Amino acid sequence: MTVDPSIAIVIDSTLRSPEQIAQDIKASYDSVNLINQIIADDQHSDEVHNTVIRNVIHLRSCLTLEHIIEKATTEDKIAFADAATLGDTFLINN
Repeated sequence: MTVDPSIAIVIDSTLRSPEQIAQDIKASYDSVNLINQIIADDQHSDEVHNTVIRNVIHLRSCLTLEHIIEKATTEDKIAFADAATLGDTFLINN
């Protein structure tokens, strides 16, 4: 199963404080870490797969947010995109 990237497109022009932006970036890393841990543990169940789907959607949507695009480092954005791709691959292969 793969995630349709078109459902993850979100445009958000809400102004955020530096603290809120930092929290959004941290939340994205929480998704990265969760996906990486699930794959490392080779976990499989409907609940696990749904968790991966939610976190892939979260990462893909974060990569469309103006404040993430402007404030996250290139390294951050690569980590988010790589984890989303890894999650997609995991879902396709399982």
